[in-house]
Amino acid sequence: MRQIRLLKSQFQRIQVKARQAAEFGGAEVCGLILDTGRSFELVQVRNKTKRGGGFSFYFGEVRAIEKVARLRNLKIVGTFHSHPAALPKPGPADLCNAPDDSIMLIYDVIGRSARLWRVKNQKARQLHFSFHQSGRSNKAHSKLIAK
Repeated sequence: MRQIRLLKSQFQRIQVKARQAAEFGGAEVCGLILDTGRSFELVQVRNKTKRGGGFSFYFGEVRAIEKVARLRNLKIVGTFHSHPAALPKPGPADLCNAPDDSIMLIYDVIGRSARLWRVKNQKARQLHFSFHQSGRSNKAHSKLIAK
């Protein structure tokens, strides 16, 4: 597998939103990971789960992102979410609900660390990733970001 590079500014926004959500009843942030061919983008979506310590997606929101991604020749390759009070390691529900052969980024709000995982056959293997600064405008990507 090629090197996984995430846009640093997107990740920093996710960190801020994850801390805010955790302070508000232990909620999690979540989203999709898109492969642009050069790097991987984090597209936050609304968390359908209202209780703390869980996440789920709104079907229509994911379908809309899939449609735009397809038009832009991007591929959804995984998901991300935060753990308000746990290590950045997939739990049993994370593994059970993850699409097979996908990647999963988990951000630990308390420890302020993130880990990336490849999930296959409900087992997780840790992957390495790096951050990069964007050399171009993010205006083209703003259409995918749910607010």
